[in-house]
Amino acid sequence: MAEGRSDLETVVAEVRRETADAVTIRLDLQGRPFRYRAGQSLEIDPHQFRELADRLADAEAAKGLPESPRGYSLCSDPSEPGFVEISVKEDRGGKYPPVLSPWIVRRARVGQAIRISGPFGGYHLPDLPPPTRSGYLHLCAGSGVAPNRGMIRHALGRGWPHRHLLVLQNRTESDIFYRDEWPELMRRHPDRLKVCHVFSVPTGQHVDVDLLHREMEGFLEGSSAQAMVCGPNRAREFVGSRGTRIRFPGFCELWCGNPRRNAEGLLLQLGFTSDRILTESW
Repeated sequence: MAEGRSDLETVVAEVRRETADAVTIRLDLQGRPFRYRAGQSLEIDPHQFRELADRLADAEAAKGLPESPRGYSLCSDPSEPGFVEISVKEDRGGKYPPVLSPWIVRRARVGQAIRISGPFGGYHLPDLPPPTRSGYLHLCAGSGVAPNRGMIRHALGRGWPHRHLLVLQNRTESDIFYRDEWPELMRRHPDRLKVCHVFSVPTGQHVDVDLLHREMEGFLEGSSAQAMVCGPNRAREFVGSRGTRIRFPGFCELWCGNPRRNAEGLLLQLGFTSDRILTESW
């Protein structure tokens, strides 16, 4: 169980390349406790790194605001002691160039000291296997799979009885995080884990209700399962043929809904109720 928040000095023990623009970093806790629930996040303050001082000064002058600590989902299993892991994807675009994520992806090295704070967030598994849930649907896009990787590894490793269906949307196969882990986990837990990859660029395919229905059939029951949805939530706008603006909701809003817009999420069509949907977005 997570008990309060900690500020810890850690040391980078390993840097693993996930994709061309993302890495997973293992941080050695140096024998100190850092209690968190599977799926939570930590924060890193960029001001601790001297080599970022000039870029931080430029960014803060441009924005007129101090650069805030950046949050990263914990993708590790909290029952594995001695270390935590985060996956960092290099941010792109936006009005102001990002400072911390490009540095971590390109420059982080074994032996690097990194001070962390946390844990944070309500997107996580409970402490004990929930008897009121028959299984878990993990619906993720891109790097949104990071916290769910920790959840899946934790639940399977602790022998929870629930089945886990991971449906992961990416642009291409080369964008998959933890690509070598999924086949191995399915081999070790064939009755409890199923993984479906969807690639939008080569096939034009996106996750839809019909696809989820097919993947869930005979494996997961929407009326009693828990949905964990993580991905981007930036709405997209297009100009129609008559000049009208058409708004497409972001990934999480599309599936989970948005009470402020009176928008129902597509998961309702699969039997999930709002009390059995948990989401994390950016």
